[in-house]
Amino acid sequence: MEENRKFVRIEWPVIIKYKTIEEPRAQDQIVGRDISEGGARFIVYERLMKGTKLEVQLEVPFDSMPLFAKGEVMWIKKVGEENAKMFEIGVVFKGVSQNDQKRLKMYIENEIKERRKT
Repeated sequence: MEENRKFVRIEWPVIIKYKTIEEPRAQDQIVGRDISEGGARFIVYERLMKGTKLEVQLEVPFDSMPLFAKGEVMWIKKVGEENAKMFEIGVVFKGVSQNDQKRLKMYIENEIKERRKT
C-alpha cells in the first residue's frame, strides 16, 4: 500500500510536552518517535481517545525556544505488555503559528541535509 503523506516524516528525538485541552491535567513530557511539519508520533502513558485535542510543545535540539501547536489525536494503538499503560499515538497539528511552522520546516530540512552528508 502506498502512503500519501503531505509532509516528509523523519525519526527525530524531539522532546514533546502535551496536555489535553478538554480536561487539562498535568503535562506529560516524552520523546517523540517521529515528526513532520504536519504532525508527530509518540508514546503516551494514558489512554487518549481518537479526536482528543491537545496543546503540544516541541523542544527541538539546539534551540532553547520551544515550538507550540494545537493538535488532534488521529490514531492510538496499545504497545508493550498487556497490563502496561503505554500507547503510541499519531497527532496531526491543527494550529501552529506561521513563525513556528517556518521554524519546524527549517529544522526538519536541516536535519535531512545533515543526514545525507553522513
